[in-house]
Amino acid sequence: MARGQGIGGWDNIQLVPATNATQLQAVPCIAVSQAPGGPYAQLNLTLPSEVSAVIMTDVWNTRSGGGDVTVRACRTHVSAYVNVSSATASDIYDTVMGYPEIMYGYKPWGQTVTGESPYLQLPQMVGRLPPILAYLNYTLNFTNGRGDFSFDIWVTRSYEPSSVTSGDLEVMVWFYHTPGFNPMGYPAPNATFYVPTFINGTPVNATWQAYVARSIPWTYIAMVLSPPVSSGSIEVPLTQLLGDAGQLYDRLWNYSFNDMYLNDIELGMEYTSLKWPPVDVSVTAWYRLYSFGFLVPLEATTTVTKVVTQTASPMALTSTTTTTTIMTSIITSSVKATSAGRQEANSIYLAAAAAIVGILIGFYLGSRRRAGH
Repeated sequence: MARGQGIGGWDNIQLVPATNATQLQAVPCIAVSQAPGGPYAQLNLTLPSEVSAVIMTDVWNTRSGGGDVTVRACRTHVSAYVNVSSATASDIYDTVMGYPEIMYGYKPWGQTVTGESPYLQLPQMVGRLPPILAYLNYTLNFTNGRGDFSFDIWVTRSYEPSSVTSGDLEVMVWFYHTPGFNPMGYPAPNATFYVPTFINGTPVNATWQAYVARSIPWTYIAMVLSPPVSSGSIEVPLTQLLGDAGQLYDRLWNYSFNDMYLNDIELGMEYTSLKWPPVDVSVTAWYRLYSFGFLVPLEATTTVTKVVTQTASPMALTSTTTTTTIMTSIITSSVKATSAGRQEANSIYLAAAAAIVGILIGFYLGSRRRAGH
């Protein structure tokens, strides 16, 4: 299902699998690789209706070593493989060595630009963003290394900046991290958020702990899912997570988060070595992304007809209808498909996500009203 085939009043901006990408019409997979210290490698995937995504190796903090990092786009998935040896970080005090990724929007670092849906144009002022439901289905493994699997989102005070500086904001959304590998900064006090999230087909008020680091030189906020999910499917109202991060930002700066610009949404794997500091080290890690995209409303405003109540326990969401139960069953069945059947199951999976998006966004709108936004 490609961009332009709306479902239930929502536009599906499907980036993975890139089944209809023009580059994949003749071959099953295409790949780009980068050796440590070598030139950046990236590839633009052109999807229907002029939407595109960029996959890149992004070995941004490794100056030397053997082996390489490869990112591959196939008709059924996107994957990244890290296999480096005798490698040394450019800045050994910055633990992360690289972030092989797929991105949508405008990336301030290097000014990489993708083609976009008319319903989710980036950069976009935060206060004018539509509700965004992000969905992804993945598996990963840190065979010899540490790291996380996460969104990396750049929010800046200026439109289409050429760099990121003081007062700008990096928001990370960590779906998984290896034991003992933590974000920069410190756990923000009173900043544990319960956000309606579907994890492997089950609706929960998932726990997201915020970490904050200021003046690096920009501000860094990481929203960390607990417990972490190393393999499976996730649907989350991304606009709500951004709003929660924005509350923390507003406490730090005399500047309105809603007046800033969301530039891009990146999804990838931060990695480093088991040994610290990362000098003359080896790292082996990989991820495979079976689906990834966004659902946004086809119109600027959407009437929410479903009602959701939040229980005292941060566990289950309940609805006045049986929609949640029915759709959860469909999602659970689809994600149990084998790798060979993932592409066929994907259309069912996304249809289910579209059906439940009203529930999630209804909860999002209600929580925003309660918070006074």
